Amino acid sequence: MNLSPTDPTRREWVKQFILGTTAVLCGSGASSPLLAEVLSTGPGPGVLRIKSSSFPALANPGGSVQLLFINYIAPLTLNRVGADRFITLDSVCTHAGCTVGRFIVSSNSMRCPCHGSRYDIEGRVFRDAAGNSTEPAGDDLGRYETRFDATSGIVSIVIPDLSLHIESISVPQQGENGRLRLKLVFPATYGAVYEINYQPDLNTPPQVIKYSTTANDLANQSTVGPEASGNFTAYVDATGSWGFFSVGVVLTDIP
Repeated sequence: MNLSPTDPTRREWVKQFILGTTAVLCGSGASSPLLAEVLSTGPGPGVLRIKSSSFPALANPGGSVQLLFINYIAPLTLNRVGADRFITLDSVCTHAGCTVGRFIVSSNSMRCPCHGSRYDIEGRVFRDAAGNSTEPAGDDLGRYETRFDATSGIVSIVIPDLSLHIESISVPQQGENGRLRLKLVFPATYGAVYEINYQPDLNTPPQVIKYSTTANDLANQSTVGPEASGNFTAYVDATGSWGFFSVGVVLTDIP
């Protein structure tokens, strides 16, 4: 369906953007055209979608990066186990809760700096032949469901307690020039930083757009958080007659 930008109906316009809302990762060097039409984006686990080529350390098996997405919890550790296999680990040591470092090829391990517990590339604590831990930590690191699409190079990480969806989209007003201002409502987690993305079609990479916190003010803000918590309302100016909006969480690559 192709709508005229000067004469859109509210029902048709909102329908197009509801069909296009979904969750994607955005952040330094990690944005990519990942959207696909969906029927709904109700509450559920968040999915971080990362383009592996954005991180040189992940180019080969044994590569490891740590990514922070909420500033008061330990980062995720993403390890490339094989050509087509990645594993995402909770980096909290199971001994005393310290943050385990990334995987180091030369030592063939991930090591906790507090008491020296060692884990393999899949987050398993080192054990003896009988299966007993040889480390201060007695248990393996926690894992997140991780999928890899070799065609697109996208690693998808499922975070059970992270909401990355748009609750609703509505049209509070239409300007004199025929451009609509849209109201987007989405859940925000304290400590995380979000961006709102727009793309006119599925072949165009999403771009970060600016928003306003009121229906009438100039849309000149680019990030949400880290102090936001609960449902957040953003007002954005619609562009063209067709498009897709998404909410993304900004990841920080830990040196």
